[in-house]
Amino acid sequence: MHSEPEKLQSEARQPAQAHADANHEGFRIVRSDPALLALELLWRWCFGLALLAVLFVAYSHLRRAILISDADQAIFASEDPLAIANAGAALIAASQPLLLRVLLRICAVAAVLWVVAAVPGRALIARLIGRRLAADYGLTIAPDKPRWAVFVFLAVLRVLMLLVLFIGYLAGVLIAVRVNTDQPNLLADALIIAASLGVSAVVWNAVNWVLSLAPIFVVRDGLGPLDAIVAALSFIRRRYSFLAAIALWNCTLRGLVATAITLAGIATVIWRPPHALWLTALLLALETVLYLVASDYFLLARLAAYSSVAMRELSWHEPPHSSQQQA
Repeated sequence: MHSEPEKLQSEARQPAQAHADANHEGFRIVRSDPALLALELLWRWCFGLALLAVLFVAYSHLRRAILISDADQAIFASEDPLAIANAGAALIAASQPLLLRVLLRICAVAAVLWVVAAVPGRALIARLIGRRLAADYGLTIAPDKPRWAVFVFLAVLRVLMLLVLFIGYLAGVLIAVRVNTDQPNLLADALIIAASLGVSAVVWNAVNWVLSLAPIFVVRDGLGPLDAIVAALSFIRRRYSFLAAIALWNCTLRGLVATAITLAGIATVIWRPPHALWLTALLLALETVLYLVASDYFLLARLAAYSSVAMRELSWHEPPHSSQQQA
C-alpha cells in the first residue's frame, strides 16, 4: 500500500510523463499503420483535385465570357507592371458582376466538396486512431459506430466558420470607409483591413481548433456534436499547455520542411537548364507534391498526438460513478 503523499505524487507525475511523449506517440501511430496516411492523402487529395477541376471549369467559362481587346492583350504581353496592373483593374471592374457570381458558385461547390470528402475521411481516420490507441493502452472507449450525422454537423460547422474571415474583411472595409471620409488613404485602409482580418483570423483559428478536436470525443465517448464541442473546450482548458506544445512542435517541423522545399524550389528556378523548361516544371511539381505529402503527414501525426493525450486521460482519473459506488 502506498501512503497518501506517494499516491498524490504518482498521480501528478502521470500526466506529465504521458504528455512528454505525445508527439512521439503521434508519429508512432502514423508509422505503425500505413493505411492512416493513405486515407488522409486520399480524402484531402480527392478534395484538392476536384477543386482544381472546378477552378478550371470556372476559368474556361470566364475566358469565353470576358472579351479581351487587342490593346489589353498587348499590354498584358508587355513588361510594364504599372500598365498591366491598370489594365487588369479596369478589366476586373468591368466584369465585376460576372466575377462575383462565379466566385460565389466556386465557394458553394468547394464547401460541398469539402463536406463530402472530409466526413468519411476524418470519421474513418479518427475511429482508426481511437481504436488503435485504446487497444495499445488497454482502455475501453465508446462502441464503434459510424455516427455520420455528427461528423457531417462538425464538417458543415467548420465550413461556416470561414464566414468569420469574410465578416472580418467586411468590417475592415466599413471601418476604413468611416475613418477616411475626406481623402482616401491606401496605406491606412490597408492597415485597418489587415488588422480586422488578423482579429478574425485569431477567432477563426480558435474555433477551428475546437472543432478539429471534437471528433476525438465523438470516437472516445460516443458524444453528439454539441457535447463533443463542449468536451473539446474542456479538454483545451485542462491541457492547454501540453496541446499548445504539441501544436508548436508540429508547426516547427512543418515550417522546417517547407523552408527546405522552398529553398530547393528557388534553386531549381535559378539553376534551371537553358532549354529544358519541361524539366524545371517537372521538378517544381515534384517539390510541391513532396511538400503536400509531408504537410499531410505532420497534420495526421498531430491529430494522433492529440488523440493520445485524450485517450490516456481515461486512465488518469477514476470515473465519477466509481467513487460514488464505493462510498
